[in-house]
Amino acid sequence: MRVRILPGAPCNSRDIGLFESFIQDFGYYAVFLFACIEGEVAVLTAGFLCRQGLMSLQWVIFFAFLGTMVTEQILYFVGRIYGMKLIEKHPKLKEKSAKVLEFLRKYDSAFIFGCRFVYGIRNVSPVMIGAADIPPLKYSALNIPAAFVWAVIVAGAGYAFANVVEKAKNNLQYVQYGALFVLMSALFYFVFKKNQKRKRRKKSATEKIDV
Repeated sequence: MRVRILPGAPCNSRDIGLFESFIQDFGYYAVFLFACIEGEVAVLTAGFLCRQGLMSLQWVIFFAFLGTMVTEQILYFVGRIYGMKLIEKHPKLKEKSAKVLEFLRKYDSAFIFGCRFVYGIRNVSPVMIGAADIPPLKYSALNIPAAFVWAVIVAGAGYAFANVVEKAKNNLQYVQYGALFVLMSALFYFVFKKNQKRKRRKKSATEKIDV
């Protein structure tokens, strides 16, 4: 059953993509959930839906802020309690993380505020910050406003560039085909190189036996 996001808001039944469909079905709960797991695309999409009159921009910002803030506060304490224990148990990890922890201690304020804007490291960073023994009060004082700024920027971008997103939908299938072609080409290249490497190993082993 499709859930209306706002009283009287129309529900678009056409194929509007995974994020839009999911957000239209589950509303602000979906925004909160995706914001917990690096959901930049979903929050952008929610901002786009605000421009269509299907959601409220204020509530999208609030739930995006709440999702990212709560998740990162929890991950920080996970890193603070268990981070160093895990690092100590794995020598290779300890060696690699030493420079990262040193960097965090030197530039903690800038990193805490800016790490969420670097795609792919937002959920890992709080764990490392916690492991670096950054004080909880200092982390919270920087993380909470940073989470709000992130929510405003991402949701606001979806709202501001809604027209661009709408036009891009018409060419979405070509983008998908292009991405599939690139993926298949990369897979073919990987398999080809692996076979070549295996053949070289077999040839080298055969030459050693002949000698």
